[in-house]
Amino acid sequence: MRTLTLNHEYSDSLSDFLLRLADVSTWQSLGSEAHAKRIDPDTEMTVKTPMPKGEMPSALATHLPADAELVEVYMIPGDVIGDSAEIRMTAHAAGVPVEIDALITLTQKGSGTSLSVRAEVSSSIPLFGSMIEQAVVPILEKRLDDRLVKLDRS
Repeated sequence: MRTLTLNHEYSDSLSDFLLRLADVSTWQSLGSEAHAKRIDPDTEMTVKTPMPKGEMPSALATHLPADAELVEVYMIPGDVIGDSAEIRMTAHAAGVPVEIDALITLTQKGSGTSLSVRAEVSSSIPLFGSMIEQAVVPILEKRLDDRLVKLDRS
């Protein structure tokens, strides 16, 4: 298992940022397909993003279907007590023997929000799992970092 951490600051308040994350149009503006399911008061957001084979290591790309996509599921809290909130995220892609489990911590900082992501990447392949994880982590880190930056602009 490999772990990656990312941090980002946003100008939105914590409650405004959570509302944006629970809005399908936010994810669509990032180039993903999104579906929201309200689980009062929370929102389960399923986000599907195409995974171009050209962005994958060749060892993985040869095993991916032509229309491979990353499927992320976020549980976004609807009620916030205090100045912090946590979002759970899981992700997988068909044909890629990797699971991602992340905890996203949001904290109100003045009028903005501080975001911290801790993601664990694991592979179910015996013997070769660590090599697969090692290949996937830099790609995942870049995609997540790009998305965090784009969320600030959407």
